Amino acid sequence: IPGIEMVRDAPYTTTVECLEKYNIDFCVHGEDLSVDANGNDTYADVKKAGKFKLIKRTDGVSTTDIVGRMLLMTKEHHKQDVEEEKLHQMSAATTNVSKFLTTSRKISQFSSSKAPKETDKIVYVDGAFDLFHVGHIEMLKVAKSHGDFLIVGVHTDDVVNMYRGANHPIMNLHERVLSVLSCKYVDEVIIGAPYVVTRDMIEGLRISVVVHGSVVEPAIDGTDPYHVARDMGIFQQIE
Repeated sequence: IPGIEMVRDAPYTTTVECLEKYNIDFCVHGEDLSVDANGNDTYADVKKAGKFKLIKRTDGVSTTDIVGRMLLMTKEHHKQDVEEEKLHQMSAATTNVSKFLTTSRKISQFSSSKAPKETDKIVYVDGAFDLFHVGHIEMLKVAKSHGDFLIVGVHTDDVVNMYRGANHPIMNLHERVLSVLSCKYVDEVIIGAPYVVTRDMIEGLRISVVVHGSVVEPAIDGTDPYHVARDMGIFQQIE
């Protein structure tokens, strides 16, 4: 990835000497405590030197919970109507029920809040975007290069599960939406986007280009979900 340098065989306990060796100004880590075999803070040295930056985690989002969902193969995290009392009583590590509650403020913290200009060429891309990774970022980067304003449609849990089966998606709709919103190439997200891209949708959002990868799963009726965009001559396939 351009602008990123990798340090191989980096020590588990970060020292000031290590930062200076690679001309690093700050060491960044989450707010969870990292300790060595003796129980000592592995960042104590750089903290004392004032070279440590802490990143607060998003409330309610737990990597332990997400790993548990994959291992136990449950679908409880898809349900958004689980009683609040049960959420507090159950352990995420054993039940995999998501404690993540989306609020308008949380979404606004991730959103760019930028509206498209009249002259902007609007690009649309959709998908599951489960377990958001570098491949998704590269795809969104390419999609954004086809225009000025990128709208991303994120499918519902039911739709994703219907096409992928098992307990997919691993991350529920709201978690996936925040993951996509955090990408710098994304300008707006449609939460629970329809699987079939319609003419009304294209015209209503002033979409100029619809992009998608080479693999397209047909809709329930067996038709191409992008046939309208293809007929209008605005569909672009990206790798």
